[in-house]
Amino acid sequence: MMDEDFDELYLTYYNRVYYSAYRVTKDQCSAEDVLQETFIKAYRNSDQLKDVEKIGAWLSTAATRTAIDLLRKERKYVVTEIEEVPLRVGEVASFRSTVEESCEQRELEEEVWKSTSSLSPKLKEIFKMKYYFYFKEAEIAKHLQLSPSAVKSRLYRARNYMKKQVEGLTEHDQTA
Repeated sequence: MMDEDFDELYLTYYNRVYYSAYRVTKDQCSAEDVLQETFIKAYRNSDQLKDVEKIGAWLSTAATRTAIDLLRKERKYVVTEIEEVPLRVGEVASFRSTVEESCEQRELEEEVWKSTSSLSPKLKEIFKMKYYFYFKEAEIAKHLQLSPSAVKSRLYRARNYMKKQVEGLTEHDQTA
């Protein structure tokens, strides 16, 4: 594989590989490490990659496995429990609010993904491809054999529906 081809491969699948790693690690820095490692593996093994049609799936799988390996490796080195780390008075409030915000954000994301189950199958498939797997609209159209305008239309309808769902979730949280 020539360097220009690899550059194009990197640009095409960057988001998909990053998100595959992030879904496992739940950490931006770790996901970036996994992303880098995955593309290094792809570059080293580029002569073995025969089916260009399946390269996105191969990269996603490699990223997921690399992320799992990273988490296993990190678990071996956890030495201090968070409760044992002394924090100064000002840091305590900041730390708690950051943790609470992070937990609330993750909870909202989980609720949003649960809400996708109420989308019609056509809208759900396109919504997940766009926002879960980070496919570009052109890739979705090609994969599902749809026109680009059909993809845009379905994404518009799915986003509007999900926006209403999220607004309902946040209003419910504010009244609770």
